[in-house]
Amino acid sequence: MFRSACIPLRVDGLDRLPKHPHILIANHASFLDALILTAALPASPGYAFVARQEFRSQALLWPILRAVGTIILRPHTDHAAHANIERLRERLEEGDNLVIFPEGAIARAPGLRPFHSGAFVIAARHGVPIVLAGMRGARQALPLKTWQPVRTPLMVVVHAVWQPGDDHDGSPEDMAQAAREAMAPLAGEDIVPSTCSEP
Repeated sequence: MFRSACIPLRVDGLDRLPKHPHILIANHASFLDALILTAALPASPGYAFVARQEFRSQALLWPILRAVGTIILRPHTDHAAHANIERLRERLEEGDNLVIFPEGAIARAPGLRPFHSGAFVIAARHGVPIVLAGMRGARQALPLKTWQPVRTPLMVVVHAVWQPGDDHDGSPEDMAQAAREAMAPLAGEDIVPSTCSEP
């Protein structure tokens, strides 16, 4: 799709991906993000994307998300948070790799938003590696409020793998903040000051 649209896509660091189930986290700037990662990441064993329930309201995207095996999280409550984490744990145990956008939602203004801590809760509890990746160009290639793509070079960098037991151990919130600081230069965006953190 990107080739036919004459949009160059460069991918670096795929050799860093673990051979066993892991969680890949990336910045979220555009509705192109999932397509970019689908094109960039290995097709086998593949990746299951994690999205919020709000995508049910997207008439165009919802059927596509379901068709590719996207995991749709329940709306946030204390009970739902536990159920969501259990669903993700089960998929990892079944051998799936997961892609999570820890910012949760897309914002029009540039900047890396506060990270939700769910991916880091799973990593801490179940010994799952976290892979940091950054994307550049997606915000410019498909800005919010339009479906007309712009020919902008895209880049994905797989940067680092945090293994269970690494120096990044700590609370999930601490891990989320450290990951956010490490991802900012990969995404080429500044960190937006956070007022609170939601799991």
